[in-house]
Amino acid sequence: MSKKSVAERRQTSGRGGAGGRNGSGSGPGGRGSGRSSSRRQQRGQKGRPWAVFASIGGVVAVFVIVIVLLEVTAPSSGQDTQVLPAPASVVSAVTKVPNSALAKVGAGEINYPPQAISGYPKLTQNGKPEVLYIGAEYCPYCALERWSLIGALSRFGRFSNLKIIRSSVTDPAGPNIPTFTFAHGVTYSSRYVAFVAREIFSNVPDSKTSVGYAPFQTMTKSETSLFTNPKLANGGFPFVDFGGVVAQIGSESANAGPHPQPGPPALSNLSWQQVAHDLSNLKSSQAQMILGGINYDTAAICKITGNRPGSVCGQAVIKQLEAGL
Repeated sequence: MSKKSVAERRQTSGRGGAGGRNGSGSGPGGRGSGRSSSRRQQRGQKGRPWAVFASIGGVVAVFVIVIVLLEVTAPSSGQDTQVLPAPASVVSAVTKVPNSALAKVGAGEINYPPQAISGYPKLTQNGKPEVLYIGAEYCPYCALERWSLIGALSRFGRFSNLKIIRSSVTDPAGPNIPTFTFAHGVTYSSRYVAFVAREIFSNVPDSKTSVGYAPFQTMTKSETSLFTNPKLANGGFPFVDFGGVVAQIGSESANAGPHPQPGPPALSNLSWQQVAHDLSNLKSSQAQMILGGINYDTAAICKITGNRPGSVCGQAVIKQLEAGL
């Protein structure tokens, strides 16, 4: 898994001061005084063996301390498991994309858009249609999907307490992707739609599991039935069920398949601020994937809210994409 080291570790270096000029003196008296002191020290050490052992022990202790310091201060090449509050500038960039920018991108670089499903339970919560997300924090395709899903859901409501994480630092599908998590106290509120998220595995390495990461959140029996259905998600991340009417199975933009797109590698090893900045460059792969995904996810949500609110669902690009779902 990928990840940039959790926080940039500072490397320390020290210079030991040599006694040199001030220690022995520059005149004959200084040199003689030094030799006399040395002879007295040698006689003392012969009479007291413990002094020799103490000196050796001191050297060993210093050596151990140096090794420990090097271990602590050296940059980590492992998984970044830090969970941090999302910077306001990053949240604003993905949740307040101008309608004009979304209209220009349209479908963007999306080669696996949401698809209509039938014969499955209609998902609702408190009288509102429900969007169900099932993913994992280590998953690179989930990492890409969250950017679009947050952008789309923010057009119908508001996220609070968003957190940022990094995906797997070693996954060849796209390592070390800056992304968000839907766990760790993140909440969502909306007049139009309910949102339920399950991060089944964390991004904390765990060699005892089949995926190599620690188990995290659990699903209900009905959620498990949907997620493991071989005709639906078949246990693959990410899975987004839009009210039992439309489903996103796997990544919307993948670097494999009949119509290859940049996919997760386009975000590998970037910072959150870099991705946020790239969203304003509509020709960039980051903008084409994330903004295109926002449009498709918005269309899927409009399909289950009865096209409310009209200010969102009535936009030409959304109506066009929704007609194809």
